[in-house]
Amino acid sequence: MANGATLRGVLEIDLKPGWKTYWVSPGPVGLAPRIDFSASEGIASPQLVYPAPTRFREGEIESLGYTEPVGFAIEASPQAGARPILRASLLIGLCRDICVPVQLQLEAEPDASLGTRAAVRRAFDALPIESESGAGWKADLSSDEKRLVIEGAPAALDRARDLFVAAPESWAFGPPEFDRDGGQAVANVPVLAAPASAPRLDRVDLVLTDGEKSELIRALPVGRNGPTQ
Repeated sequence: MANGATLRGVLEIDLKPGWKTYWVSPGPVGLAPRIDFSASEGIASPQLVYPAPTRFREGEIESLGYTEPVGFAIEASPQAGARPILRASLLIGLCRDICVPVQLQLEAEPDASLGTRAAVRRAFDALPIESESGAGWKADLSSDEKRLVIEGAPAALDRARDLFVAAPESWAFGPPEFDRDGGQAVANVPVLAAPASAPRLDRVDLVLTDGEKSELIRALPVGRNGPTQ
């Protein structure tokens, strides 16, 4: 679906009761969605954008993802003189009693029907509101790499009921502990898993939710001056 100079679409996952799928940073055991748009034609820089996740239990492990039907928003730029064709190679995890990796080859062309437009609108309306600058936010990884300390505007962290950290593959984070005393609000986020050998954790995305709305702070630099636990 075209929106000015932007193409918008949605990948809908119609989860039945009891089924679930994962967010981009799914936790210690989940399978993050993997999608390859390289076979597409007539479009540039396609991106998949996720709504805020929820937490759910898988035995003794907590994972991050979705337990109800969900739409992943897709945004791209059209290339002049070419008919856009979106092709996607997709791998996702679908779980009930067991998890099943599902691999699909998808193809879509522009569709301006009312049903498609409504589905795309729902997907984009469900996305976190992106912070324009991230100013006032700070992230520090403790020297023992056991927790990520997030400092931010008290008003935002005071409203937050949960905070999710999106980081490179193999990093996993637990639920935050909020400290709202004093002039600077702080969230201590435990590190549940860290890769033994991988590039250092330089930047993270944060998603804060208050039960109704969510906010995205993108590409927040991570310092290394945090205290040990």
